[in-house]
Amino acid sequence: MQLKKLVVILPFWFVSHSQAHSLWVNALPAAGGQSTIELGYGDEFPTAEAIPEDRLHIFAPAQLIGKNGDLLLKPGKENYQFVTEKPLAKGSYAAIAIYKPTYWSKNKAGWQQQSRTEMPDALYCERASMFGKTIVNIDGATETAVISQPQGLQLEIIPLANPATIKAGQPLPIQVLYDGKPLKNADVTATFAGFGDQHEHHGHTHSHAKAFLNQTDGKGKVNVYPLKAGYWVVETEHKLPYVDKAKCDESVLLSTLTFTISE
Repeated sequence: MQLKKLVVILPFWFVSHSQAHSLWVNALPAAGGQSTIELGYGDEFPTAEAIPEDRLHIFAPAQLIGKNGDLLLKPGKENYQFVTEKPLAKGSYAAIAIYKPTYWSKNKAGWQQQSRTEMPDALYCERASMFGKTIVNIDGATETAVISQPQGLQLEIIPLANPATIKAGQPLPIQVLYDGKPLKNADVTATFAGFGDQHEHHGHTHSHAKAFLNQTDGKGKVNVYPLKAGYWVVETEHKLPYVDKAKCDESVLLSTLTFTISE
């Protein structure tokens, strides 16, 4: 019991990868019959912003999955937005974002999208992959048939209950999978929009403080305790040595799950 209290109240500083960027998914309220899915990329959760042109190729188009499979999405007004063609029927959906595997190397001049092959003087190289997921509940739905099923992401956070049924302070059970198998002893953090002291970095104001930290058990499971009502993001990272050390040092994978906890 004491451990639960500690992991709930202690802030935790967590930098996701070399560029200190994360990936998450926002689902905006339907407007004009269309629902909008946003790819959030950066360090200003929950605010999504334009993806730099030289990085657009890294991102796969957003996916929206319902009980009958994938739903068609088309590009939205901004380069990080995707919209449905028609109103969504009542139900619970999973929206997914993927940052495709990308080499990042750093030398004395800074970071570049290169492996050690292209940057022989690299001090460090990582192959970064990121995955984001959010839960979309339409017309008060609280289903789990879709959202609690694996969607084939290499590193994936699966909610084992619909967050719409969870109140502040209650546990939200999740499971972390790597290559489709439970990932034990994985660090899991969570925070909510507006939590932590804000600070400025490169002209942007944000916080890396976390409201929750714990590890998964032998089955890759852990209970996340949302402190209060609001918009939450759960995050986990998995690092492993890169298979070809002459090309890169590490594979770094990041996965997030976003959801709303109601009053």
